[in-house]
Amino acid sequence: MIPKIPIQNLYYLLCYIWDVPDLRGKVNVNGEKCHSPENLLATVLLNICEHLLKRGLVQSYRYEQQEVEGIRGKLNISSTLKSGRMQLGYTNCQVDELSQDTLINQIVYSTLKRLYTLKSIDKSVRENIHKAIRKFPQIQTIHLSNKVFDHVKLVRSNRLYSLALHVCKLAFQSTLPKKDALGEYEFIDFTEDEFKMNYIFERFLMNFCKQHCKEQFPQVHREYIHFQLTPFGLMFKRAAEVLPIMETDVSLYNPQTGEKKILDAKYYKETLVTKYGAKEKVRREHLSQIISYVMNQENSNNPHTFNTSGTLVYPTIDEDFDFSYRYKETNHIIHVTTINLNQDWDKIEERIKEIIGAK
Repeated sequence: MIPKIPIQNLYYLLCYIWDVPDLRGKVNVNGEKCHSPENLLATVLLNICEHLLKRGLVQSYRYEQQEVEGIRGKLNISSTLKSGRMQLGYTNCQVDELSQDTLINQIVYSTLKRLYTLKSIDKSVRENIHKAIRKFPQIQTIHLSNKVFDHVKLVRSNRLYSLALHVCKLAFQSTLPKKDALGEYEFIDFTEDEFKMNYIFERFLMNFCKQHCKEQFPQVHREYIHFQLTPFGLMFKRAAEVLPIMETDVSLYNPQTGEKKILDAKYYKETLVTKYGAKEKVRREHLSQIISYVMNQENSNNPHTFNTSGTLVYPTIDEDFDFSYRYKETNHIIHVTTINLNQDWDKIEERIKEIIGAK
């Protein structure tokens, strides 16, 4: 069962899924002060803002229509003639000015103001948010939406802003307007949502493998697998069209050695299940899924596919197990394993490498 992942480890998971694991040390996450996800996001964003304000917020050119003395920028002849002020030496021009009031800064600023309204934010954190807001230059508050986040274009080298953008987006997705309080929001704890946490855990495994397991497995990707079923009969065309396609969470492959592994991430509050007081069991549907992956990826043109192993990976905070099975008389080995997230991060990394066989 997973009551709560330690807050610092939750932050590390998020850094991996956001593809900024190198920035983990940039923000000091204290488990006592950041005891909840909303306080974590607020604290991380505050730390980022401190760095950004010290070095200077990103700027970009904004184009504005202005009445100027003489001509500056691009002259708008039509507007100038209509104004009737040309004889006095004034013209209407399109002027480009370097400004900090950019979309990414507007998102950060607006997110800070949104977090400030949360009643579940600690008093000290709220005070720090208020101080940060006052340090910002004149930045426009905007209405946050998924489209707004999609419109942001960042330079790859701007890692801090990338982290800030991900924090802001998660904060936006985890807050809802209060029904009876205009301008206030409430936080919806995403760690209580198994679907969201499964996505986080799955993406974490993928990005961790890409960063730390490249030497043993140069190819790390999601893999599409077709069911090995051949349609026939009067409706064979439609029979082929209605077959679903399987997609792995993580497929690892080394073309030099021919070694291939499939990982299937499973985030559940109960790792093993029991019925009517019987002994705990692995979920039947999970075993069926991983077996289906390894059997249907077999390809006679690629001999290594007949030696592929499949691993169910469960996060936990209180128990560890490693179960291994051979499927029938094949070379396919099926593993059922856990990663204890309630320990030092170095040990978590060691455990994942052990599961993958990359130690």
